[in-house]
Amino acid sequence: TYFVAIVVGGEWDFRTFNKWALVVEKLFNLDKGLKIILIGSKNGIDMANSIINKNSKVSILNFVAKLSFIQTAEVINQAKYVISCDGGLMHAANAVNTPVIPLLARLDESMQLTESIKHYALFDKLDVNNIDFEKICKAYIEASKYFDNSSS
Repeated sequence: TYFVAIVVGGEWDFRTFNKWALVVEKLFNLDKGLKIILIGSKNGIDMANSIINKNSKVSILNFVAKLSFIQTAEVINQAKYVISCDGGLMHAANAVNTPVIPLLARLDESMQLTESIKHYALFDKLDVNNIDFEKICKAYIEASKYFDNSSS
């Protein structure tokens, strides 16, 4: 079975997505076989708890602030995809070659990612919270086709 890792939390407001609960709910409606693991550091604890509370009828593993960096990197390594704002765990996904759906603000993919990185980037000039959650879900659905056709 496969799972998607979602990185929650962040240090900078414009790079910290606040609508993950809506994304998670929609993703479970789109993909009945989906399993989600939440990862991130202690600044994502409140968001992870909110996601769990709003999506109590589905199975989500919450590893936010519970794993070492090496353990988190292994979760990322085993994930089908990582959905993440720009940050250290997005770069960890790139390091282990896990396809990533990054939410970027102010610095676009040409400034953050190289051509060898498997990504399906979403961008806003000012703030990741301006990226519609429906676009994130659409990117998830299109990711398999996109990653299968992209060069490694």
